[in-house]
Amino acid sequence: MDQQPRTFRVEQLGPPRGASGAQANETVSNLDDLVTHHPGGNRDANMRDGRIRGVEDQKPNYRGGDRSYAYIDGEFQEIIDRSTDRYGSLKQDQVLLVKDFILEDPAPSQGGNARSISVPSPTTGYVSRVVASGGMVEIMDRKGGDVIARIRHLNPISVQEDQSIGYGQSLGTQGRQGLPPTAGVHVHIEMDTGHHRQLENYMDDLAGGRLPVQAEFRQSVQPRLVVDDGVMRLGQSNERIRDLQRVMSEEGYRAAGGGPLDRDGVYRLGMQGALLDFQRDHGARQTGNIDPATLRMAPAQPERAVDRQDHFQPHRAMPIPRPEAPTAPGHPAHPDPRPGLVDPLPEPVNRHASHPSATDPAQPLAQLSAQDRQLFDRIRSEAPAHLSDEVVASAMLASKRAGIDAADKIGLVAMAGDRLCIGGTTPGYHAVVDITKPMPQLQEAVQQAQSLDQQRLAQNQEQGAQSVQNDRGRSI
Repeated sequence: MDQQPRTFRVEQLGPPRGASGAQANETVSNLDDLVTHHPGGNRDANMRDGRIRGVEDQKPNYRGGDRSYAYIDGEFQEIIDRSTDRYGSLKQDQVLLVKDFILEDPAPSQGGNARSISVPSPTTGYVSRVVASGGMVEIMDRKGGDVIARIRHLNPISVQEDQSIGYGQSLGTQGRQGLPPTAGVHVHIEMDTGHHRQLENYMDDLAGGRLPVQAEFRQSVQPRLVVDDGVMRLGQSNERIRDLQRVMSEEGYRAAGGGPLDRDGVYRLGMQGALLDFQRDHGARQTGNIDPATLRMAPAQPERAVDRQDHFQPHRAMPIPRPEAPTAPGHPAHPDPRPGLVDPLPEPVNRHASHPSATDPAQPLAQLSAQDRQLFDRIRSEAPAHLSDEVVASAMLASKRAGIDAADKIGLVAMAGDRLCIGGTTPGYHAVVDITKPMPQLQEAVQQAQSLDQQRLAQNQEQGAQSVQNDRGRSI
């Protein structure tokens, strides 16, 4: 037995850097240091209209299996979900985060390999599956329960199916089992997003020495206490997510593909683009996580029987009304986000293909009259950012037809479910656009606006001519 425990040297293959795009091994101190899985192949990852593009399995020369991707913790990440789970053991909507790292012994035995070392288990649990061909060990929270983690490329594997394991127990030797001979030796981990804090603690324990290189020193190590930080990630479910889905739906945010958002409290991939738009529009960081800053804009609905201010008991005074935070026009369900907004807004993570640059002279919007352009810009500035320019142009047309034909005549721009509503400063003047219906192209909308202006100019000229004739008739 070694006399002193040794601390792992933790590294990873870093992202492409410099003009050459060269990659090199880099030191890892914690989970935040770990880059996107396969950082070279995924360097061009981006999101458009709620769907992730430019990733490894979309490249022309890719020869591997299907992969899934998401935006988690402010970065594009590879994930495993039901659609890419080759073992079929994930529950509905469950998501595993995928990461790679390298473990090294800083003082290997003479003639030994610094990477030929045992890999500690990231969790306590039950070994539900062992696949020798891929060096894979799957760990559930209990027999027949939920998958917590998978470790791949071990060779040999030192555990068996249907056994319980402890935190830090050796799962097998770090290797490259299931990979080409040219692949480097490393640890591949997949961990449930609901156990993100456990993964953070695990990486801290590896890099900090709490889980030493030598297995005998890990036998009495217990997992750290996990403290809830109020952050929910893709794949999780909670009543507070339902509150957020309700507010987002009421403000007109849509799922990827244009359909309505689910309102069942489950955070699925189809909600990601809308969530990122919502975060940007409301002054929260675009993390892709449902965090306290985001949930501040989705207050929980009070229970009617207990929390309503008009609920009181006989012979007791009515409760003093709680002061409510001020809200913004069109956002009655949450505090006013405008004090937290920066100008200009940060670049959107989720880009929309239907948003051309309105300042480009070649774009149809540049052909609008000055008054119509001001009207369009006023609606654009107050409408949710995820709405396309086609929707805003349709709202501009509807406003003009309703008599709200100038920017200073707008009193309110707000979403009501799937409808974008424009209220005028004159009582009774309002316009509504159903965003679920097909919208005319920008060029068509601009032409309709110009045609409307010409019609009104002709009407005004005709009325002016009639007025002159009437005046002449009265003067005879």
